[in-house]
Amino acid sequence: MKFTIFALVAVLCLAAVSANAVGFEDSYPTDLEYVPIDFADEVVDIETYTIFSAFWWIARGALKTLKGVNCTIKQVIAIRDAAQNFIPSIQACGTDAANAYKNVITSAQAVVTTCNNIINLNEQVCNNDVSTDGKTSTPSTCFKKLLSQLTTLNKQIKATLTAIKKVPAVPADAASCANSAVSDLTSPMTNFASNIKACSKLTS
Repeated sequence: MKFTIFALVAVLCLAAVSANAVGFEDSYPTDLEYVPIDFADEVVDIETYTIFSAFWWIARGALKTLKGVNCTIKQVIAIRDAAQNFIPSIQACGTDAANAYKNVITSAQAVVTTCNNIINLNEQVCNNDVSTDGKTSTPSTCFKKLLSQLTTLNKQIKATLTAIKKVPAVPADAASCANSAVSDLTSPMTNFASNIKACSKLTS
């Protein structure tokens, strides 16, 4: 019995190592047909799916073409604008609100930084004008760097939404103001994955 359990654990470990090796060797989206499209269509949360998250597959599809990249960048800009606007908005609600949302402000600042990294990569590495709809394939270096940063951004968005849920009650006189600021922040964030999924359809 003990031998059977040991053998099972060994097989699972070997499978995980092999899967990781395969994942890291895949550096460019030349085999989009292999992506579990049905899974990506049904799941837009960032929960773990085997080695990669559902979002990883969605972003991978979106970045296949410059047209998809441009669509993705527009979503990133919307997230950045919302995060940038949130900070002065919540501070304007008063000291109590600003203190209550201290961790959310920190998360929003991290989101802004990553968004700027993505936008700069698009302009400098991809040499891609966000005002145009490119239809050619995304350069490999551009693809890999954007995918990495998008994955980071998605994790930061989840961290921000989690931080919001942990905020204690704000005094009544600041509650309405704080709720408005939070709503403006969370709206684009909660729609981010689904919007990127829409970008992944722009392959021609």
